[in-house]
Amino acid sequence: MRTESPARQYIGFLGFSAFLLVPSFDTFLKYFGLIGVILYFAIGSLALLFVQKFVLPIYRSKMTGKFADILAVVTFAALTLAVTIVYPLANSERFGSGSDADDALLIAAGKLLNGEYPYYLSTYLGNMISPMPGAVLLSIPFVVLGIIAIQNVFWLGVLFVTVRHYFKSSPLALGLIWLLLLFSPTVLQNLLTGADYVSNSIYILVFMWMMVTTISDPKSAEWKRLLPAILLGIGLSSRSNFLLLMPLLLSILVQNAGWISAIKYLTVSGITCFLVTVPFWLYDPPGFTPLIVQSMKVTELQTVLPLAGVIIPLSGILLAAFLSLQKLETDCLTFFRNCAVVQLFALLFTSGIWSLKLGYLDLFVGQSGYGMFTLFFGAVAGWTAFYNNAVSSNFSFSSASGTRQAEA
Repeated sequence: MRTESPARQYIGFLGFSAFLLVPSFDTFLKYFGLIGVILYFAIGSLALLFVQKFVLPIYRSKMTGKFADILAVVTFAALTLAVTIVYPLANSERFGSGSDADDALLIAAGKLLNGEYPYYLSTYLGNMISPMPGAVLLSIPFVVLGIIAIQNVFWLGVLFVTVRHYFKSSPLALGLIWLLLLFSPTVLQNLLTGADYVSNSIYILVFMWMMVTTISDPKSAEWKRLLPAILLGIGLSSRSNFLLLMPLLLSILVQNAGWISAIKYLTVSGITCFLVTVPFWLYDPPGFTPLIVQSMKVTELQTVLPLAGVIIPLSGILLAAFLSLQKLETDCLTFFRNCAVVQLFALLFTSGIWSLKLGYLDLFVGQSGYGMFTLFFGAVAGWTAFYNNAVSSNFSFSSASGTRQAEA
């Protein structure tokens, strides 16, 4: 294992802390103000350092794969029970207004299943339906089964299985889930209120991971290459901010599979996204509320920064293009780290302009959950390097590649 300088270790540790803790800044700002945010980051970073120095070496040496699998079942059973109990209370408005993101999906998916246009009604908070068609389509199984609140728990389970599969380690995968639940309270908030930001982020990450690994493997069957490309196309129709990551995805595919394969399968994803999204817009352009909601936000930002709707995404794409020049291995860890950097940049840029408009600090444009778009990419990359370097107590994102280990 390569030894990193203390300065690089320190920068790497701060980077991991930022990816893990910053996505919950909005929650702490809402309830505890700026002092609460500062204390949360300070205490959270110290706690993370304690985990690195004292907890992880013991965890790695004692936790077996079989026991980790058992604890994972217990963890997800407890999460399912907690969501089942708390979700109805959160929607009752007895403890605040809750979130209407789940209601938007219920309305849109219900209308679509009935053969009706999904974007005409409003949520119980009076908001327009903002989820794009891909998010609506991917929520349909949970709407049909009447378990929309479990959608986030399901995708969190998919993340566990995916990390466990690709890194051949149940303890690593379980540690990631526990880390997210303990250090990122906004994850719990989204789980308990049914907001779909957790699901959006995880299925984009997982579909990208599947796409990179299958397309980079010359022995993989054609259907195994097409399936994740199609699924990613559907996922990209859930949130437009994920389109900022396309230069990075193109780069990692070109580096590991060549230009022809990269363009071929990204074209499949692009066509799928187009076919999923555009028909809903063509049916009734003035009634396509996801675009209306996004346009309203852009218009408000442009009162502070003219052409904000162009400058923000363009700057994010340029940053992604710059980061795509790095060597990106098929383990996807450097790739995920760079995806997190791009999402965090766009998030903080937008929040800064929004705060200037309001005259006070309002992180993540008044929405608890937008930080999830950064969290999961950064957490997978950071935690894997963090975990695999626990024995030497070193941490650096630059040592993220080539960390695949056999399960103890």
